[in-house]
Order: sequence, then C-alpha cells, then structure tokens
Amino acid sequence: MSRHEPANPRERIEAFLAAGPREVSEDGEFLFELTGPSFRLEEAGGKLLLHLWSAERTWVRRVAGILEERPEKLVLGVERFGAAKPGKLTLAAVRRRAGTGRGRDAARRAYSGWLRRLLAREFPEARLERLSTAADLKRSFSALYTRACLREGKRWWGVAGMNAGESAAAADAALAYALIWLGWNRERHPERDWAGLRLFLPAGRTQTTAARLGGLARERLRVELFSTDEEEFVSTRVDEHDLGNLDTHLVPARLVEDIRAAESSAVERLRALAPGEIEEVVPAGRRELSLRWRGLEFARSAGGRVSFGVGARPQALTRDNFEQLEALVKRLRRERAPEGSAKSPYFRQQAERWLEGLALEAPQAIDPRLAPGRLYRQVPALAGGERGVADLLGATREGQLVVIELKASADLNLPFQGLDYWLRVRWHQERGELGRFGYFPGLALKPTPPELLLVAPALQFHPTTEALVGYLAPEVRVTRVGLNEDWRRGLKVVFRRGRM
Repeated sequence: MSRHEPANPRERIEAFLAAGPREVSEDGEFLFELTGPSFRLEEAGGKLLLHLWSAERTWVRRVAGILEERPEKLVLGVERFGAAKPGKLTLAAVRRRAGTGRGRDAARRAYSGWLRRLLAREFPEARLERLSTAADLKRSFSALYTRACLREGKRWWGVAGMNAGESAAAADAALAYALIWLGWNRERHPERDWAGLRLFLPAGRTQTTAARLGGLARERLRVELFSTDEEEFVSTRVDEHDLGNLDTHLVPARLVEDIRAAESSAVERLRALAPGEIEEVVPAGRRELSLRWRGLEFARSAGGRVSFGVGARPQALTRDNFEQLEALVKRLRRERAPEGSAKSPYFRQQAERWLEGLALEAPQAIDPRLAPGRLYRQVPALAGGERGVADLLGATREGQLVVIELKASADLNLPFQGLDYWLRVRWHQERGELGRFGYFPGLALKPTPPELLLVAPALQFHPTTEALVGYLAPEVRVTRVGLNEDWRRGLKVVFRRGRM
C-alpha cells in the first residue's frame, strides 16, 4: 500500500466512487451507471453500509470487504438484507458507451452490422429481412434496438438486439419492445408461419428477461434468448433451465417492526413537526427508517443517527441545523400538496410513492375486496431497489393474494414490471413462506395464483398494454384499473378491465 492510498475500506471505496462515473454490477448483472455524488457510506451496528442511487433506482448493501482492487475496478463482497448468501459487487470505470448524437447513432449502426454478421454465422441457412434501427413512435418501435426478420425454411422469426452501450433501463424493456415488433409483423404477414422471437442482449444484461420468460404463455410464444459479447464476436444461448430463475428473498415481517421500534426514539422530534402526517417506512433491503411526506423521502434514521435532505446528498441532523429540517418540512407541506403547483420539483418527484401512500390509506378504493390493514410494501423485495413503480401485496377477505403494481405515468414496460413482482410472490406462495414469515396473520391464504392489478391514471396506460398482457401465461390473471387523473385529491376508479 502506498503512503497516499486511503488506509481503511471506507476511505478506499469513497475515493474510488468519487473519482468519476462508475458502472455498478452485482453477481455479473449490470444494474446502473453511477454519476456524481450519488452514494453514501455509513457504519451501523458495526457494519459498513453502502447506499447508491440513480435516476432509475436506489440500492443498499452491507459491505463485507474488498475482494479485488485495481485502478479501474473495485470488487466488494456484499450482504443483502434478508438474503442467505453473500454476493459480489463490481464497481468499474464507465466503459465507452453509445453517448449522444452522432456518436450514439454511429454505435447503433455499427451494432446493426455486427448483428447482421452474427446472424449470418449462427444461422447460415436462414435469410435475413428488414434489418432496421429506425424509430417509429406510432408503432412503438425504438431506435435503441436493432430489429429484423429471419426466415428459416418455411418458418419465420422476429429478431431484436441491443448493443452494450445502451442503459440498464433499455435492457429491462427489451423484451417488451421485441414482442411489439414481433406482433406487428404477425399482423402484417399473417400468411407466414411465425416460429417466435430471438432476442440478443449483452452479457450481464439477460437475467431480468430470462426470469420473465418463465411467466409467458409458452403455447403461444417461443422465445430464444442469447447473451452476446461484441468484442469477442460471440453469442451464447441462455440455457432453458435458467429461464424463470428468480433472485428473490423474504424478510420476516417482525424485522420491519423491530427496526421501527429501534429507530422510534431517534425520530420522535421529527414526528412532532407534522403529527400524524409523516409516513414512517422501512424500505425493502434497508435497515433504516425512512421518513416521507406524501411518499417523498426527506429524512432517514439508521442506528439512531438521523440524516435529512431531498435528492441531494443527505446531511447529518444536529441541533445546529434542525431549523433547516423544519423549513424543509414546511416547504413540503406547502408544495407537495394536492393543490400544489406542478412546477415545483417537490410536487413532481416520486409520484408513484405518493400514489402508493393513497392506496395504503384506502385500498378498497382500488378493489373493494381487499382486506383492510393487510397491504404490504414490496414483499418480497426485488433486487436492484427502486424501479420507478410501486409494488404492493394484499389479499382479499377470502384469502386470495393480490399483487398491485402502481404507475403514475405511461410506461410501455408496466405489464412486465408487474410480472416481475407476480413471479416472486408466486414463488414464495408455492413454498408456504408468506405465512411462515409472519405475513397475513390470522388469514388462511388460498393456494390459487395471485391476481395482478395494473393500476394507473386512466389516460396513462400505454396503447400497447393490452397486447403485451396477452403474451402472459393464463395463470397470470391481469386486471387494469384506471384511476381519475386528479388522483392526488383522492382515488376513484374510472374503469376496471380484465385481460381479453
């Protein structure tokens, strides 16, 4: 170790993250790109906690140690709250990405040529047709993905692929966009015998899609998923046995209450700022108490230490700056209110969390069958933290599980985000773990698959939602619940539609 190198793990991690943009991967799966001061390291209960956040999600892990350290890469051993096995977190200097403007377009054109050559090598007897990256907003074709049709004998395949320079969010939505492409071709050429879809994603970006394939209607659709390496010019088909594998874990319900109790005295003074109006939430995967105003986190308490701030890097709460916290709460009360101005960033941020809070207050407004007091936030937890949607798990008075996916704005990928949560709930349900971990006490849960409610303002469902829902397996019983556009003033159901 040089004399200029930080001596302890915390300082070494902080120095590496502060040195520039970093790509974040866990156990080989790319999660997101970290830019700016979007991290926090703190010690709690003798453990080092690493908090990371991006525009797409937040992420928290306990750091067990540094496994590998290079100038351009730092590998950490990490522990996820509630998970049995430790994992490996890789922080790496940002690779050359597609960028913007001409550089981005050039990268996509280069990838199209790469994919053309790959298809010719992997499927030498096939004939390629209609390879394109052109965007078409009317048909929901995105320039993020190269699209083609492939003829093998008398059968046809839809093809879609994405280069490694695109974002994690693009990889997350790839299956939805590829199915829209396939569906359009099926309608345009009903005379062709369509075998299915071949989807090519960069190595480390296939896990989410592979899990989702386990929830598709296989009798209607065949999907072959390939992991690619552009530099090595290779593709590897993801093994059928890996399809449907889930990264999921349950935290015992009592642990949430234990954390609430442990942090209660630390936040007592904060409660007094707005008695009965501040939400106290234990976020999935975090051993801390989050204080929220209509869903927007403005303070947090971990190990009895309180920090506060919205968006920017939080600051520790002290006697000297308590007045700053008071001013923040006053501003939130004024601006993050139903009658507030949409021009205020506090009004616009975390709309799904605001919607989630209203659903928790009045679940019967969404579905009158829901049992009161039996609605849980993000149980089980999904790897990767916040996803821009809100996940709730409830049950009817008769014990039928209900998965609720909330979205405040139009999102083409909503059906598959709902499927992500449904698959994990179903996995734990089949193993009898929900009751064993303390959820739904006193209620006999039915063994039938959960229902899935996709909930959004009525005009915010993407036009492709119904078509994408049609690809889901029959046991995924989906209902779209359309809400009033002024939902911040109270929830009202405008329509309720089951799958066609």
